[in-house]
Amino acid sequence: MKTLTTPRPPAVAAAAPGTPHRRRRSARTGAVWILVGPYTVFLVVFGLTPAGYALWTSFVDNGSFTGGRDWATVFEDYRLGDAAANVATYLLLWLPILLLTVLSLAFTLHARPGRTTSALQLVYYLPGAVTGSAAALLWLFMVSPDSSPFSPLLKLMDIQSATDALSGGSVIAVLTVMGVAVHAGGWIVVLYGALNALPKDVLEAAQVDGASAWRTMWHVKLPMVRTYVAFVLISSFASGSQVFVEPTVLSTGAPGQISPTWSVNQLAYTYATQDGDFGKAAALSLAMLAVGVLAAWIVITRTRMYATDSSDSR
Repeated sequence: MKTLTTPRPPAVAAAAPGTPHRRRRSARTGAVWILVGPYTVFLVVFGLTPAGYALWTSFVDNGSFTGGRDWATVFEDYRLGDAAANVATYLLLWLPILLLTVLSLAFTLHARPGRTTSALQLVYYLPGAVTGSAAALLWLFMVSPDSSPFSPLLKLMDIQSATDALSGGSVIAVLTVMGVAVHAGGWIVVLYGALNALPKDVLEAAQVDGASAWRTMWHVKLPMVRTYVAFVLISSFASGSQVFVEPTVLSTGAPGQISPTWSVNQLAYTYATQDGDFGKAAALSLAMLAVGVLAAWIVITRTRMYATDSSDSR
């Protein structure tokens, strides 16, 4: 006599095609690609492709492999040391002052909200509306006693012309003041917006625990906006290390005081335009890119810029 067995039902897949879970996951994936797709295209077209072409140009000349001759020539150029020292001194002076200015004013605005806060944001941002060559021309007038609103102060300092104001090591001081005035306003607005997005219950809990305004700022607010601070530092380092327009324009008002190869970017421009050597210009540009990527990696790792709550708990 045969034994009848009931057939077992097939195992149900964890997420069969067409299930709500699979559809939601596909929708999220599509939304991510909609947001990331355009940036990926721009990154490839205007970032990776030019970098790859620059790498090719730095090693190939008229179809012949140069064996890194352009790289060796660039690093043996005596002007590179002076240009790198100028940019490094500028960054060491400008970056800390910029960060201190942005943090102090943004935290002050957030700690004392009121009717004047919006007006102050506009006041801080206005200098940043004038950038590039226009800002350099504006500051060229600012250091010229004949046209500057601070002419009495300049004359008191025995500055009779823009050449006197930009002589010696004062170029870096002028560029530092200019850079802070141009860049600080926009970053203050960004950081103030990040502070306004902080959870109110966390800030109220700090007040209930008796934390002072300084402790709240240092131990609560600053760690919670560290991602924005890291972004400010990375972007500002990239901008400052590529300084070009400002010293170029200022040199027109003080002939002979600012070298046409004062910065590393100016030296790369000289290679390409005056020497017609695009191989050396490409090599120096890639070296600057490598320095910027290394600096960004250090900031990201030291500040845990992309750390999430789950990774912090581990």
